[in-house]
Amino acid sequence: MSLAAETRDAVRARPVLYDALRAGIVNYTAAADTLDLDGETEAVATALRRYAESLDATENGSKQTESSTTVRMESGLSRVAADGLLLSVDGRGFAVDSVASGSGQSTIDRPDEEASLTAIHAASVRDQQLVATVLRRLDIADIEVQAVGSTAESMVVIVGRRDGVNALRLVESALR
Repeated sequence: MSLAAETRDAVRARPVLYDALRAGIVNYTAAADTLDLDGETEAVATALRRYAESLDATENGSKQTESSTTVRMESGLSRVAADGLLLSVDGRGFAVDSVASGSGQSTIDRPDEEASLTAIHAASVRDQQLVATVLRRLDIADIEVQAVGSTAESMVVIVGRRDGVNALRLVESALR
């Protein structure tokens, strides 16, 4: 295997370094020193630089644009004890309280819980890396995520009702 291929494999094993290469914020020589590869530091640094350039051309080229993605916020969600209408995992779901009530389902798992959740829905999302970015930003902002789901072209993040507006802003900023 070539030094360039070994370098790419080493970077893929370190998501933080991979993200830093994509963002263009890496000191290539310092990063090369941290990788346990057989080769001179400058040769590994050159391989890192070339790999970063290829990421710019291929993977960052598909970045979403704000105009191509629709983001909306929907409040008044509750946990439901049925296959969910908005998001369902392992028989537990989340639905807008009025929709769940009209279905005859038990709308809330815990009777003392009110409809206190908000869903942020991003449609036309083609970059699944966005889900990881959104989750990181919500974590940094200390916003607790109740649930998250995604498909090949959309994403739903469910947060507490009071965090809804801030979560919406973070999702929108991640699309830029």
